[in-house]
Amino acid sequence: MKSAATATTPTNAVKRAKPQLNVYTGLLVVAVLMAMFGTAVVAMMNMDVSGQGPFDMVSAR
Repeated sequence: MKSAATATTPTNAVKRAKPQLNVYTGLLVVAVLMAMFGTAVVAMMNMDVSGQGPFDMVSAR
């Protein structure tokens, strides 16, 4: 005996929605990329100022 789903429509006939890029997902991706870029810029500036590693704190004298 066949089930009701396979008896009425074959599986290849079922239409599936294609995933679409949501506006908020795009904004989130842009914000994350900007944060990563900003972190890299600050780390490079810190290396230039301190002469140490990118995330080492400059000690006050």
